[in-house]
Amino acid sequence: MILLLFFLAPIFTVDVPSPTADKPQSKVWFAHGSWWTWLPVKEGSSVWRREAAGQWARQTALDAPLRGLPGQADVWADEREACAVLVAERRLAFACLAWRGAGYELARAPVPIEVEGKLETATLARDGRGEWWIAYGLEREMWVRRSGDAWKQAQRISAAPAAADDICAVVAVSGGIGVLWSDQAADTVWFRWRPDGAEGWGAIEAIERGGKNADDHIRISVSADGRLLVAMKNSVDRLGAPQLVLRERARDGKWTSRPYAPRTESGEPSRPAVLLGGEPERMFLLHSRYAKGGSEIVRWADGREEVLIPGNRVNDVTGPKARFPNGQPWIVLASDREGNVYEARLN
Repeated sequence: MILLLFFLAPIFTVDVPSPTADKPQSKVWFAHGSWWTWLPVKEGSSVWRREAAGQWARQTALDAPLRGLPGQADVWADEREACAVLVAERRLAFACLAWRGAGYELARAPVPIEVEGKLETATLARDGRGEWWIAYGLEREMWVRRSGDAWKQAQRISAAPAAADDICAVVAVSGGIGVLWSDQAADTVWFRWRPDGAEGWGAIEAIERGGKNADDHIRISVSADGRLLVAMKNSVDRLGAPQLVLRERARDGKWTSRPYAPRTESGEPSRPAVLLGGEPERMFLLHSRYAKGGSEIVRWADGREEVLIPGNRVNDVTGPKARFPNGQPWIVLASDREGNVYEARLN
């Protein structure tokens, strides 16, 4: 049985709205016996640690090194380091924190990456050879950059312009690196994969076409046995019809799609996330539910919605890229437009 604990009051507040946004990004990780999060503040980026008593403490020693950097982060972490792509409207940065025994320090100088156009979001992954990849949508096309090119060369991986608000996400899976993106112009969800060490990208795969299946809400996790799980929203937007889709890529490359979470008179499911953890592995499907007067974070389980963070106009639930660890509280965060951050615990 899974115990859901509600936290109605914010655990802390930052000075920018909706700090846990945006849709494909992960801002939470577990390392060295603690949960951590990397969030924007007006001066740049901030890092927070969840302490033994359940309170969150800002790591003020990192404020100066992170000042002036973009704050919207997608974080990849292990026990040695926590690295992030940081996003602002027209620029990116790649930054890494290294563990130094008692806390994190900036591992090396952050790398600024200028882009020509307006960005919504970006994601980060590390392939099996240790190379870093960043993926983002720009001017209706999907692009990647890699650390092996010193981040200087942007490569387009889409074949035709998508809609203006479509996005992509990059993920390391099955001996390679993959990018998945929505394309509302073609009413299609696409995927492209590149094996580790290959000279180029493989053919573009259509995961699903037609039926208003595409929307720019994407969150990806990878199972312990190498399956790729993607929680997405569709564009059906009709009462009684499923609003969300769980897509799975098996290790042999075959895709399946399972719609869930119908839209009802009382609520509209949006911004889904799929998270994994434990041994044996368990899957959690979380999303926002929009209703008159506000929004809340819910879990989809056994064909129904269970409230995690109720009615505080909260949105943008975020958890770790890695699978939840055993023997620890499993933490997710969400936020509101006043900069309040809320916690839900799954275990």
